[in-house]
Amino acid sequence: MTMMIKVGKLKNVDGSAMPIGFSLNKEELHKDSSLKLAEGDLVFTGTVANRDRVITVSGEIRCVLQGSCDRCGEKVAIPMDVAFHESFTNLSEKCGDDEAEEEGVHLFSGDEIELLPYVEQAVFLSLPMKTLCREDCRGLCPVCGTNLNEKTCSCDKSPIDPRLAVLADLLNKG
Repeated sequence: MTMMIKVGKLKNVDGSAMPIGFSLNKEELHKDSSLKLAEGDLVFTGTVANRDRVITVSGEIRCVLQGSCDRCGEKVAIPMDVAFHESFTNLSEKCGDDEAEEEGVHLFSGDEIELLPYVEQAVFLSLPMKTLCREDCRGLCPVCGTNLNEKTCSCDKSPIDPRLAVLADLLNKG
């Protein structure tokens, strides 16, 4: 299943609107998308409206993505609740002016608009800058790679000034 909106009737009636909704499970989504769900479905709810031959799709995307902790590499579920707003038109003159370009009006043809690429983009742009498995994640040992959340190691982690690293190597050889 894709996230296809049928706008055949809507695109010719100024001021018309209708509710829309999609739900994609892991298997359906993974066939067509690079988004990886950790659990549940990707759910989109919203409205589609025609204002002066510009089709506006507004709504909300909810899903739980599969990611990995930026400190220790463990798998982590990332709950996402993303606002969505995109505009489309089938008139090339509506896309050519500077105002439309600033507002991000996308050109489409036919009677359908595929939302999945725009939904993916909205979700990816809303991902947190840093993903942690837990707030106090200790990460990996920089020397031996041990996950410090699971056990401790006895590695010497004292910082070495890079300018003196050659001397440290000489001391270790001696």
